Amino acid sequence: MSDSEILLKAALNRIAARITEKVMNSAEEFTEIAEKLPQKLQNEWSSFKEEVIEESERLEKKTNASKEKRYKEHLSKEDLIQTQIDNLRSKVVDINKNIEGRN
Repeated sequence: MSDSEILLKAALNRIAARITEKVMNSAEEFTEIAEKLPQKLQNEWSSFKEEVIEESERLEKKTNASKEKRYKEHLSKEDLIQTQIDNLRSKVVDINKNIEGRN
């Protein structure tokens, strides 16, 4: 073999060795990722479920607060109406006293 053939063969051997090394490293990395993937998916799923539960609780609290606010507003309106009724009754009583006092 000539020097140039030996040099070319050495270069090809090194290229093949590097490619093989890269492929093996990539296969190892893929294996590690594949082994971790189920646990990672499980963790993400658990996290998602917790977020959904927290969001539903937040919405429920918001809904309950809104219902309570409407209930209080309703009571306030009833209180206002009752006060107006009481005032009218008081005026009617005063008018009746004035009428009876004239007679």
